[in-house]
Amino acid sequence: MTPMKKWLPLALAAAALLGAGVWLGRSSTAPSAAPAPSGGEPIAGRGRPSAQAPRLAARTAGGAPAAARRSAAAVDPGLQADLSDADPKVRRAAVRELAADRDADPALLLAASRDPDLEVGVTATEALGKLHAQGEVPVQELIARATDRKLDERVRVSALNGLGLVPSPESAALLTELAVRGDAGERRTAAILLVHQELAAAVPALLGLLGDADEYVRSNALESLRARSRGRDFGTDAAAWRAWWAARSR
Repeated sequence: MTPMKKWLPLALAAAALLGAGVWLGRSSTAPSAAPAPSGGEPIAGRGRPSAQAPRLAARTAGGAPAAARRSAAAVDPGLQADLSDADPKVRRAAVRELAADRDADPALLLAASRDPDLEVGVTATEALGKLHAQGEVPVQELIARATDRKLDERVRVSALNGLGLVPSPESAALLTELAVRGDAGERRTAAILLVHQELAAAVPALLGLLGDADEYVRSNALESLRARSRGRDFGTDAAAWRAWWAARSR
């Protein structure tokens, strides 16, 4: 299977992300994905990066840590048992219920993200991405899942989506590494998700990807540069993009 085809079925939860106002790119076939301009992988999308770095501890309106709020709430022992049930259908129903709970315990989702059933793993990992955006799941947990080759690719993609949508030094470092040393699918992913990271880390990596051998990597990198350059568009002229960045950096 070629690298491009290998990433075709990985677009999960694209419709939900589109509804949230982010551009989901490079997918041609997937149960829940909407088609994007070009490419073959289902990676999270476009939009202005958050101006706020992820918090170490989410707070409620009253100022109490979210973790403390959860610990005070009774955990349904039946739900916990069902997350470990031998029947994957039971575990799928349980993890869907858990993911929909605004006070869901991240520890339960972290365990479920490594479930041998793909649907359980993806559902849990997507929920972890949302909690990460709220500052309730450390960046290292998503990095561990995004880089664990023992996990299904769709679980890793879900982790990378949740990771890349939140600007942080750790996520920028991983995406930059993928942009340089990843396979074609990983480079396409990095080219899209770097749009959410700080300019100083994102733009040099994106400029390097303009000369990539893979056309979808180049296309994704160009779209990210357009999104971050306040209306500038030098098309495929890599030299013009580099001149803009050199002037911008001074």
